[in-house]
Amino acid sequence: MLFPQPESPEIHEERHPVDGACSHCGAASLATYRAADYQGWLRVVKCQDCLTTADRTRILAPAQGG
Repeated sequence: MLFPQPESPEIHEERHPVDGACSHCGAASLATYRAADYQGWLRVVKCQDCLTTADRTRILAPAQGG
C-alpha cells in the first residue's frame, strides 16, 4: 500500500527553536520544522505567535513508514 492508514488521527512534527525575531510581530519565537504544500515538502521557519513564514526551502519527501 502506497499510503498506509495513519495510526493516530494527529500528526506530530518536532519543532526546533531558531534565533531571531519575527519580521511581522517582533516576537522572538521562531521555529523550524517540516511542512507540506500543494507542490510537496518544505523546511519552514515560522513565527509560533503569528505564523508568519520567515523562510521556506523545498526538501525531499520523508521516507514512508511501513
